[in-house]
Amino acid sequence: MDQYDMTNLPTDHTVPSDMNFGAIIGRADLSDDVVVDAVKSRLATRNRAEGDADHLLNAALGGDREAISFLRTIQVPAPSVRLAMPTQALTRDTQRRGFGLPSIRFSWTRG
Repeated sequence: MDQYDMTNLPTDHTVPSDMNFGAIIGRADLSDDVVVDAVKSRLATRNRAEGDADHLLNAALGGDREAISFLRTIQVPAPSVRLAMPTQALTRDTQRRGFGLPSIRFSWTRG
């Protein structure tokens, strides 16, 4: 795998020129042909010309937020390689437990 994390896109949406189309949607394991076919299928469901796929993908590579949002709606095949997953704690840290003050009654005499 190359230097790019395949599950995260840069937050500023600047995409390096050597990044493949799959990396735009967080799936660098997908070939460009698979992504192009998926974009064409998605465009067909919206009654748009399939020729718009190249323009849309190039706009996404350029960092266009609207194009990137559209690409995240395409249907792609299941991962063929292991995806990086964040580590998550399965148990919580121990917490101090107490009781609220309304359940305690204080009584004293003021002088």
